[in-house]
Amino acid sequence: MHQPQHQKGTPQKMSSHNIICILLLGFCLVMKAKSAPVFASNMTIIYVPEDTPRGAVAYKIIASDSSNDPLTYSMTGLDSTFFHLDENTGIVTVVRDLDREAKPTLSVTIYASNGRDEKDLKQTIILEDANDNAPMFLNAPYKASVYENETKGAVLFTVKAKDGDQGPAGTVRYEIVEVLPHAPCLFEIQQDGKVILNGTLSYTEKSTFYQLQIKASDYGGLYNGAFIIQNTTAFAIINVEDVSDLDPIFLNTPYQTAVPENSKVGTTVLQVKAVDGDWGIKNEIAYSILSSKPPDLFSINAQNGDIHVFHSLDREELLEFDTIVELQVMAKEKGLDINGIFASAITKVSITVTDINDNTPAFYNCTLETCNYTESSEVNSFRTSIPEHFSSGVPIENLAIVARDPDQGVNGTFTLSLHGADASVFTVSPEEIKTLGVVLIAVKNSDAIDYEQKNVSIFEIVANDTTNPSNCCSTATVTINIVDINDHSPEFPEQTYILSVKENSDIGTVVGIVMAIDPDTGAFGKITYSLLQENIQEFKVDNRTGEITVANKTLLDREKRPRYYATLQATDGGGRKGTTSLEIVLEDINDNHPVMSRESYTAFITEHQGNELNIKIEAFDNDEVNTNNSEIRYTIVAGDDEQNFTIDPILGVLRSIGPIDREAMKSSDGKINLIVKAYDLGVPSLSTTVNVTIHVEDVNDNSPVFSQSVYYASVMEHTLGAFVTLVKASDNDATEINNRITYRIENGGSGIFLIRSILINNTIPKQYGGNLTVDPTIALDYDKGPKFYNLSVTASDLGTPFKIARATVHVTVLDMNDETPVLDPDAMKDLDVMENDTELGIVRNITATDIDTNHSLIYQLVSTVCYKSKIVDAQPDAPCHYWFGLYDNGSLYVNESSVIDYEEYDQVDMTIRVTDLYTEKNNASSTGKLTINIVDANDNRPVFLALERVSVIVPELAPISAEVATVKASDNDTGKNAAIEFFVVKVLFIFSDGKPNKVLPDVFEASRSTFVDGEYTATIKIKSSLDKTLKGQYKVTVEARDGGKPTLYASNDLDLITVDESYKARLEFSVAPEEVQQNMNEIIALLREATYSNPYVASVTAVTNKNVQPLDRNMAKATMELYFVYNNGTAIPPDNINSILQFNPEAVKNLIDLGLLNIKETTESSSNGRLFVAIIGGLVAGFVILLAIMITALVCSRESYKRKIRSITAMNTAKTITGDALQSGPIVPGTNKYALEGANPVWNTVIDTATDLGFEDANSDRASINSLDENMVNAVEDTHAKKSNTLEMTEKTVDSYSTNENAKSFRAARAGHDDNKENASGASGTELHSSQTNSIDI
Repeated sequence: MHQPQHQKGTPQKMSSHNIICILLLGFCLVMKAKSAPVFASNMTIIYVPEDTPRGAVAYKIIASDSSNDPLTYSMTGLDSTFFHLDENTGIVTVVRDLDREAKPTLSVTIYASNGRDEKDLKQTIILEDANDNAPMFLNAPYKASVYENETKGAVLFTVKAKDGDQGPAGTVRYEIVEVLPHAPCLFEIQQDGKVILNGTLSYTEKSTFYQLQIKASDYGGLYNGAFIIQNTTAFAIINVEDVSDLDPIFLNTPYQTAVPENSKVGTTVLQVKAVDGDWGIKNEIAYSILSSKPPDLFSINAQNGDIHVFHSLDREELLEFDTIVELQVMAKEKGLDINGIFASAITKVSITVTDINDNTPAFYNCTLETCNYTESSEVNSFRTSIPEHFSSGVPIENLAIVARDPDQGVNGTFTLSLHGADASVFTVSPEEIKTLGVVLIAVKNSDAIDYEQKNVSIFEIVANDTTNPSNCCSTATVTINIVDINDHSPEFPEQTYILSVKENSDIGTVVGIVMAIDPDTGAFGKITYSLLQENIQEFKVDNRTGEITVANKTLLDREKRPRYYATLQATDGGGRKGTTSLEIVLEDINDNHPVMSRESYTAFITEHQGNELNIKIEAFDNDEVNTNNSEIRYTIVAGDDEQNFTIDPILGVLRSIGPIDREAMKSSDGKINLIVKAYDLGVPSLSTTVNVTIHVEDVNDNSPVFSQSVYYASVMEHTLGAFVTLVKASDNDATEINNRITYRIENGGSGIFLIRSILINNTIPKQYGGNLTVDPTIALDYDKGPKFYNLSVTASDLGTPFKIARATVHVTVLDMNDETPVLDPDAMKDLDVMENDTELGIVRNITATDIDTNHSLIYQLVSTVCYKSKIVDAQPDAPCHYWFGLYDNGSLYVNESSVIDYEEYDQVDMTIRVTDLYTEKNNASSTGKLTINIVDANDNRPVFLALERVSVIVPELAPISAEVATVKASDNDTGKNAAIEFFVVKVLFIFSDGKPNKVLPDVFEASRSTFVDGEYTATIKIKSSLDKTLKGQYKVTVEARDGGKPTLYASNDLDLITVDESYKARLEFSVAPEEVQQNMNEIIALLREATYSNPYVASVTAVTNKNVQPLDRNMAKATMELYFVYNNGTAIPPDNINSILQFNPEAVKNLIDLGLLNIKETTESSSNGRLFVAIIGGLVAGFVILLAIMITALVCSRESYKRKIRSITAMNTAKTITGDALQSGPIVPGTNKYALEGANPVWNTVIDTATDLGFEDANSDRASINSLDENMVNAVEDTHAKKSNTLEMTEKTVDSYSTNENAKSFRAARAGHDDNKENASGASGTELHSSQTNSIDI
């Protein structure tokens, strides 16, 4: 009865407390909602291109405040280091490179504050893809082997390349860019990466190896605002493997050898060798003889190819085959080829059987073409007939003798000789025969072959084989019958007969009689005569008497042919002949006129030269020499009226008698024409005449004469080609070559004046004048002088030697103002001017010269060109145009109203013009360039370039001299003024816990700078060990100092954030430290993959188990302390590690397999700074709000305590209930008990209620079984979620990851992992305990 009353009163009290809590909470919410800023609805998810450059705007935070108070913004989170947030405008800019492929989404928390209240928002930043990745080949390089008979189109291998980008920028296409050796069309690659054969291969005829260069390209995309295509290349090696498809190949062909004819059977003659044509297979070869001509003489070894003598050999029996045995040898492979047959090859072997001397020479009565060289055909006697006096050396035709020794070479060589009584009368040839030859017999002594003395000759032929003494010789007898012949010829008593007759003799006139004698009788003694020269028609002979007479009178002309030579022949009845020579001489008569050797004569003599003419007139007469008929005389018959010439009558020499004056001759052309006659002394006398022309040549015997000896003239300066004067001279010689006058300036004006001869009188004698002018290319200059010229002019004729006359010409130059002023070179030399205002006023006086006496010069600045590093500034109003000025008098000054700056321009080119105001002709002005070099002053401080102002250091892992940052600077000065060195001047440590800042000496230092591309760079290094306990950051002040005087410097601060020990995480392992060390690389790789950070291991140590509770099922044996640091240097707090790991359950599973138990912090977490700020803000807000919070906390604590009292009472009541009663009611959800009166949803475990005050140790198994503990509730929920395949995150899970359905806490992962193990082994009672490991949830 008591219990219902208690239950009845309790709801009334709970209702009052709840009302108070709800009212206070509502009051706080109303106050909060009244003034908190509100973010725009599109701020939860932001899209940013991954190629957004540093410094570019990524997006803008948009928030509003109901009170229109100004808002300030801030950003936190692990990924906030990628951005910079302007706290006033909310503009977010990129400060670190973004990479979608490394981290596709970034999570940050943004805050908006109006000065009183602050609103936060979890923001997800999705990186949009850019084409910043080139395709990467997998498993490159590639290797493949292919048989040479692979078919076209076969797939050889497949390449694979991946591109981390998306869309077309991540789609890969392939291309073969090069094949070595060169075979551009042999292979083809498909777009799925398959490399196919596009032709045929050959192991022997082509290459056995190919190298392919394959390019993988994407389809392009935008990157940094430009469309680009990324590509990369890889190499593939293809080895071609041989197949058996070729016949064997014989080596060292052709095969030819020789073997003696007496060789024994079995003698090795030759070895043939064949190899498999497929070099990569090399099958064994078997040899055989297919055919032999003649057969059965040789055999072959089938294994090694040795050829042996198989039958006895006789070379003489093989003469039909030229002693050569031809074999057809086959080589056959023992293995089948790809066609299923035995590949084979055939070669020819030629074996020559050599000779031994085993035969004696023999004679045969036949010709070489008809001989039968058998033993029965041999003969030993021969017979024939020849006429007496048979010619010596001529072979006897009727003898057909052949001698033969069938042996070869020296063995078949034998000599021939004659023996017997008549052997000396004949000769035999050849004297030596090799094997076979025709034997020729010839008469040696023709006189001994005389029928009247001996009518038969007998001798023997001996054939001697000198190399075969035992059987050397054979003989044959020759019998020759001598036949009688007509052997006497007619003979003349004299060898030559000389006859004569006059050249005009009549026909039939007897010239002479010539006769011959023949001792033969009968028909052989009867003689007939004839003249052998049939072309002699002037004479004939009587064939019976030998009388010679004239046959043709008209042809007898001594002058044409004074003698005739002929042969008179006498022939007897037997046809024998005899001859003699005839010489017939014609006697002369005077029948020819003298003939001149030339049709006319021409001679040249010089006037005033006596006896100069000497001409030989020649004539000839064809009548007989040394007779009056041919004797000639000479005489002048006309043309010598003044008796100036004479001629020698016998010699015909024509001479002049005295000197002749050319100018006194009647003929103007200077010619004399004579007629000379030549006549002979015959009877009657005959004559002829010839013309002789004599030219009297003019001599230059008269000199030119000027019309006056002195001439006066004047000319204006700078008048090109001006006429000066005309001079005249004359010459009295008769010919133009001697009276033609040329003029020349001998001295006084050479190169300045010209004089030309001109015709001024065309009548004979012609007269020429000298036209004197100024050279058209020369301008006379009065100012430069000379002002007067005295010219010496000569007049000369063209005679040899020429004659000269001289005259003087005085020329006066008239002046005009025509000179151009010239700037002085010294005044235009390069000028150095210091920058800034160090030099003012006149810096140089520009001067010029003008040789004109009446000039007025002014100076002007024409143009100014500005240069910087040799580059022209083309601006029309460039600042350097106003740096300098020029007065009319040439004074160059620095303009005081402008400042010269070397860094702006280092060179100024000025074009200056000087002008003569009085110039009458030519250019009145000239220009020049003055280069002004601006001298640098040390007026620019070094400027720090863009650098990473924030870096991170892990003091525990940072050794001395480690590089922690890089600084860059430049200086617009030059030379040593621009040389920069860096110095660390101050190190200030700023504590993150509010402690006063502290200056730390000698902590960092700067390295020596390096100069690259106009920038000086140095690294900041650790100089002394860092304190790993310090929490905060180093503010390092770095100075950049130049080398000028005075030294200028600039300073900049670097923030070096320390990753102190509070970021150190502890991983507990259930395996020994040695095993952890052994698996270190795999563990680090899994942690890097799961956290996208770089794990730095500080230590791996063993742990003691003193504090482990008895109910712990897994006991830690080793701990690993490490830091998780991003590439940007920021570190992951230990309490965030589990939140990150839950997004890679596969990595977590692998880590658990390696023994991972828990992930803990190494030190107690510091107080939540944000909560502290909120509490302080609440205190400031008002005592009322603080009092409401305290009352709410008190009420809640009281209710918690009452719940615990009720749970103890319920548990004691549950102990009194039997097991049967427990199963009679409905089940209580979330427990293993039933809904009976007094039942409590706890596990069946005894609790010491006397000591349990509800403050159990969170690390004990005791605490883990409290059904009202919030961790227990979570564990039950986790278990329930695991069983229903719905995973729920615990309250410590980071909000930004709450939407990931695949995320699982390390506790849940651990529980699932243990469940799988226990289910496999049959254990199921400890799954709840396994899920209650006290660790930071993921």
